[in-house]
Amino acid sequence: MSTITHVVLAVVLTLFLAAQARSFVFVMRCRKAEPTGRRRRASDVLWTSIPLIIVLAAAAAAVSAAAPSPGASPK
Repeated sequence: MSTITHVVLAVVLTLFLAAQARSFVFVMRCRKAEPTGRRRRASDVLWTSIPLIIVLAAAAAAVSAAAPSPGASPK
């Protein structure tokens, strides 16, 4: 892939990750503001962190797929 494609993908993934982080903070603040009662904090953390984990896994896969093997000759 070209450099422009990598930059565009990096920007898109960064924006998506920032939006998910804001959602996570919002959910945690709302849960903190509720009176002590039936709390589902573990469930909220799980469902708001799943998209973050998916994005990080996709980024790691893209980096590992783009890395040249040690014995490969330069193009």
